[in-house]
Amino acid sequence: MDKDLSLFDPDEELDELVTPTPLSDPVFTAIFQDANVSGLAMRSFLNATLENSGDDPVSKVLTVTPQRVHSETSERAFRIDVEAWTAGNETVLVEVQLTPFSATIERDLLYSEQALASVAKRGDKLMHVISKMPRVIVVNILENALRKVGGYHQVVELLYREPPYERATDKLAIHNLELDKYRKAIKDNPSTPLECWLTAICRSQDGKLPLSEVVKMDEQLQAYCNADPGFAQFVARHAIVAATPEVRKAYRRWQYDLMLNQLDKERQEEKINAQLQESRAEGRAEGRAEGKADRDMEIALKAFANLKQGQHVSDITDTLKSYGIPNDVIKAAQKQSKS
Repeated sequence: MDKDLSLFDPDEELDELVTPTPLSDPVFTAIFQDANVSGLAMRSFLNATLENSGDDPVSKVLTVTPQRVHSETSERAFRIDVEAWTAGNETVLVEVQLTPFSATIERDLLYSEQALASVAKRGDKLMHVISKMPRVIVVNILENALRKVGGYHQVVELLYREPPYERATDKLAIHNLELDKYRKAIKDNPSTPLECWLTAICRSQDGKLPLSEVVKMDEQLQAYCNADPGFAQFVARHAIVAATPEVRKAYRRWQYDLMLNQLDKERQEEKINAQLQESRAEGRAEGRAEGKADRDMEIALKAFANLKQGQHVSDITDTLKSYGIPNDVIKAAQKQSKS
């Protein structure tokens, strides 16, 4: 690992020129601290995502709650839980997730099952449970694509497999926003709300720039910011939390955790590679040993076949020993030649 951790103090204050990135866990959760300070921003982001796939938007965000989750990559991992309403006053439960998992979709299904079943109470009739069941939407903001094919916005739903392909239910949808794909297809002139959101986020992430500066440098983003109060709230919240000492210190520790996780990963890979190399070497050695034993037995058997031509056993055994053939092989060959 190139970074010398001995020179990296996680409690040291960040340089004033360093901007904590918006998708880092401590910054993202600080931006979306609760509905009072980020409800408009969350509604704008969700609707930009939903409208991009032709889904019904949410009308109001009721609660926004950061939640700590168990992560395979970092102890400082969170998701944002959101409760919202649709235009028809239908309850929508949303999870916005940044941390990748080895089984992301399966984990999303487990979360969704808990949310869908949360309204069920002992003794309730099935129709009552179904009528109260919320819609569950999961939005995964992913640096690396889960699916190699297709566009940057992948939607996972329950569908009928036989044509005509249609939803089996609208109660569950998973939206994967795959940023590596978006960066390859990124436009100089973002036009849709989701393009504006992702363009601003990617430019801030990649350049470690304040969102406010990214927006000022692009006419389309500035126009969208002026027209969309939710996006404007997101930009303003990033400026606030990125300047907060507590968040900057948390961001520093988050960076430190990432480096430690990467170091652990590299060490595990080195250990596994060393074990594989050792196993291969042992296999080659065992193969050579087995090959030599087979050749020794073949030579010994041929030698003892000469007994039928008047040779003495002692002469044969002495000759075999002079060739370095072990006694146990000689005895086994002699016994086999008599059978």
